[in-house]
Amino acid sequence: MMRTNSFPQKGDGVVVTGAARGIGAATVKTLVEQGIFVIAADANGAMLSEMLKAIDPTRKLTHGLTADVTKEEECQKVAKAAQEQGIRIKGLVNNAAVGAFNMSVENTSFDEWQRIISINLTSIYLMSKYVLPLIRSAGGGAIVNISSIHAFATSTGVAPYAAAKGGVLALTRTMALDLAPDNIRVISIHPGATNTPMLQQHAEREGKSLAELGFPTSDNAIGRIAEPEEVADVISFALSRGASFITGSSITPDGGILAKF
Repeated sequence: MMRTNSFPQKGDGVVVTGAARGIGAATVKTLVEQGIFVIAADANGAMLSEMLKAIDPTRKLTHGLTADVTKEEECQKVAKAAQEQGIRIKGLVNNAAVGAFNMSVENTSFDEWQRIISINLTSIYLMSKYVLPLIRSAGGGAIVNISSIHAFATSTGVAPYAAAKGGVLALTRTMALDLAPDNIRVISIHPGATNTPMLQQHAEREGKSLAELGFPTSDNAIGRIAEPEEVADVISFALSRGASFITGSSITPDGGILAKF
């Protein structure tokens, strides 16, 4: 049954977190273009409604809501809003995340550690917990968890970020095993550097251009920076019928960077 039930089709609903900008916004756009209804959540409500206005001016295929996905009651609120759309909810994209820079174990405060783990990992548990009953009652679907290449190979100064993203990989695997009987696939996506506000803010903090930070700019360079749309296409594929045999595993759109020493 997984082959026929584990993906959204035109008219079905998908919940996307961290939807206001970057990979999240690009994912909303890609799904709406396929006729999929998106319940879009973000902590920044103003930015979210601006984005939705641009993507779906008539708001026929989107419902936006301001939500802090580190809070249990706000995740419940997102799930309730999804249910109230009166359509089959067939997918969840856990995309909300925050970066961490110049943070080793020793120089990361406990509050910062908690904040980053909470946004990048705990929110996936919370959102999945409350959206899963909707996907199950729709006969199955897919959950796509956005991790990072830092789950596999990392760098200095990103301790809480790498720990959270590694956790996303392991959580994805166990969720896939738990949910297979319900025709629910679970996949993690591990992008390399992507041209998002998170990366731009890092460059600004360092006072360097992306090229100076070591990211090649030419289109065919290994390890170049992705455009958010390139990652959104992979997320869209992971949700789709084309990926009906993929569950419990990871897809790594990284421009080849993990192939290098």
